Amino acid sequence: MSDISLKGYLKRIFVVTFGLVFAAYGVGLTVTAGLGVSPWDVFGQGVALKMSDLLGVEVMMGTITQITAALVIIADLALKEKIGVATIIDTLIFGGALNFFLKHSLLPDPETFAVKFIFMVLGYFVWSLGIAIYMQPALGAGPKDSLFVAFAKRKIPVAIAKNSIEAVVCVIGWILGGTVGIGTLVCVFAMGYMIEFCFKLFKFDVTTVENESLFDTAKNLKKCFQNKQQKAE
Repeated sequence: MSDISLKGYLKRIFVVTFGLVFAAYGVGLTVTAGLGVSPWDVFGQGVALKMSDLLGVEVMMGTITQITAALVIIADLALKEKIGVATIIDTLIFGGALNFFLKHSLLPDPETFAVKFIFMVLGYFVWSLGIAIYMQPALGAGPKDSLFVAFAKRKIPVAIAKNSIEAVVCVIGWILGGTVGIGTLVCVFAMGYMIEFCFKLFKFDVTTVENESLFDTAKNLKKCFQNKQQKAE
């Protein structure tokens, strides 16, 4: 998507938001499956537990996700990855959407191991689809996704880059008290390939996409409004 009209930007922002909410629902499925969460969520759980103990109030995993996203943006900037509208939307709504799905019982509650396993795998696939959807408008990637995109542009395969990063945060999260299970292993060793599959499904090459920075988007929107004013005159 490269439509830089006002209508085009509204459509692109909608796709980004839909993809991120869709992805958050996938994360929720992996959490309620109860077989172990993704490495980043192991990290989120560990930090949430520590903060809850320190503050004396419940701190939800989605809230830690939002805080972590804001901090990861710093690493993205260091790797010279563009920060775009999607990066900001991810930081603002992904964790909130996850909290909403978990808090309002909008996720299934499987009981048998077989059903839990199915929902766990489905969750990772839904999450992967959400990533592929929200990255297509080329308005930037989420803070965490920008990390493996940056490595991919340095000729490191997406699967290897993502799995390596998540293995590191998983260990940190486990040390902090996060829960590691079979679902964590599935994520570390399989989700990178699920994402690659979804990219191919949408014929999306992450190494060639030219994401708009916030500055690019602001400049294009300014031109859109100027053109609209000229036509009105």
